Amino acid sequence: MAWGLPKLPGLTFSDPTKTQYHIRSSLRYYQGHRFPDTVIRGPGGTATDVDSNAFALPEDSVNYDPSLTYGRVKQPALPAVVPHWVHYDKRCLNFTAFFKQPVFDNPDEKSRVRIVNIVYFLEDDSITVIEPRVRNSGLWQGRLVKRGKIPKNDIGECWHWKDLDIGKDICLYGKVFHTVSCDLFTKNDIGECWHWKDLDIGKDICLYGKVFHTVSCDLFTKEKHQTI
Repeated sequence: MAWGLPKLPGLTFSDPTKTQYHIRSSLRYYQGHRFPDTVIRGPGGTATDVDSNAFALPEDSVNYDPSLTYGRVKQPALPAVVPHWVHYDKRCLNFTAFFKQPVFDNPDEKSRVRIVNIVYFLEDDSITVIEPRVRNSGLWQGRLVKRGKIPKNDIGECWHWKDLDIGKDICLYGKVFHTVSCDLFTKNDIGECWHWKDLDIGKDICLYGKVFHTVSCDLFTKEKHQTI
């Protein structure tokens, strides 16, 4: 196949050194037999790319670029890099726990059990403690521990999700919370995202099955029951 300028007006030039203008035969002799020549020459032995058997031969892998015929190979799209704070956005672990609050100046009650929710945020490894509000309880309820990274020792290490489990004491700012259960999302999320060797959630501990005896109530409660 001839490589060069296309045969267009203004791009064709005569060769002054050309002296042969005869048409060559398209056959060649080999051992007394005639065979078609793979490369047909034009007048005077010039190369031509028309009516040549060279097109039936395999293409040269060096000169031939398949992308010119079939296009470029599409590379598989790489997955977008998602930061961990975006991947774990609005995903948190919720543990139910309780702590004992000492009661002074009361001979009938030495301590009371207060049930709280320990919420661990996966996006920034922060923790907050919230006590469900009970109407007319007379206690300061709601958010007991402000959200943030809480140190667990004197070295400066903070609490991590691998440190949380059911039936474990968690000391937050000097107050000990004992975890008793977690919600279904926490169990499923830990089972899907991490290996069981990293964090194995134990069984729930019975807390609400205990029997509590009421010994007294405030004046508002008494009046409410009398009106009912």
